Amino acid sequence: MTEFAQDNLKSNLDNPAAPSVLQWLPAAFLLGVVGIGAALAVTSKGARTFPVGQDVVTGQWMGTYEKNNLDPGVPWRDASVNLWGGLNYRAFGEAREGAVVGKDGWLFTSEEFQTDKTDAVEIAGKVAYIKQVRDDLAKDGAKLVVALIPAKARLYAEDLRAKVPGQTAPLYEAFREHLSKAGIPTPDLLAAMRAAKVQGNLFFHTDTHWTPLGAEVVAQVLAPVVKGLNPDLPAATYSASEKPPVQRSGDLLRYVPVPEGEGPAPDTVQEGVYSRTDDGGGGLLGDVTLAVTLVGTSYSAPSQNNIWHFDGALSKALGTEVLNAAQEGKGPIIPMREYLKSQERKHNPPQVVVWEIPERFLRTRY
Repeated sequence: MTEFAQDNLKSNLDNPAAPSVLQWLPAAFLLGVVGIGAALAVTSKGARTFPVGQDVVTGQWMGTYEKNNLDPGVPWRDASVNLWGGLNYRAFGEAREGAVVGKDGWLFTSEEFQTDKTDAVEIAGKVAYIKQVRDDLAKDGAKLVVALIPAKARLYAEDLRAKVPGQTAPLYEAFREHLSKAGIPTPDLLAAMRAAKVQGNLFFHTDTHWTPLGAEVVAQVLAPVVKGLNPDLPAATYSASEKPPVQRSGDLLRYVPVPEGEGPAPDTVQEGVYSRTDDGGGGLLGDVTLAVTLVGTSYSAPSQNNIWHFDGALSKALGTEVLNAAQEGKGPIIPMREYLKSQERKHNPPQVVVWEIPERFLRTRY
């Protein structure tokens, strides 16, 4: 499951790169297709077959009728949506709602371009909750470090065609400043990642996530910050290697419904492999309690889709095994809420918790 939060998209996406004709042309196209399809559907034989034994008052009858009779009878529905998406991309260089097309094959999530009148309240609430987490951890003697991951559109602004709303310009630095003033270590990952861009891509062209290099760069920045809190880190050594390069189609390509070869090219990636080389391991089951816990999103979570292995990069940089409590598909807040009440925390009390928070989630309500 990818963590592209399509269900969190707001309705006031402002994309100045889109021609004004796009405000009415998609609606006219789809209305025409749906109108013809609806006429064919209601005159089909299936439309005259009605459900039996379904409750009308609660809407059960209508839901069953729509699902079993009308929907299958509307031809071209999915095909028409994909057809328009393809035409829109070829003619205007625009993706379907959910992604924004940049230059030279770069795609960006629409979340990074959206604003709302409630943003200030939401961001203030995030700051307050992070302080609350800091205080909760402190009761057990643990310290909090926030890894604030800059938005892809901020880091690669030179590859945009659309403009990011002006009110988002100060967001990263302002949020980091709020946390720093509260005594919560929040290193400047934006500056570090900008400096590291000469080494290679830190985000995938066609995906919302960072590359293995991006994860490694951030781990190298975080390691001295964590060590500076003077935790007692059980020693562990790791080797790092890379798998052969492969092509990888990112989660944003689903919003560019064109045949292969006509849209942005897939990314080429070499997955990093981090292997523990000493005799230790498995702090939850053995005698060693792991000192550092990582909480966060799919940028960190262990899964078959995770090829960036941030936990491995952080373990190697710290020279200690990191307990990974990140979760995929839930944003940054819910995994922390669940971790604070978890058996993982109870049985493996941390000395330091690293909380990975992507900037693109700061305005999202949870």
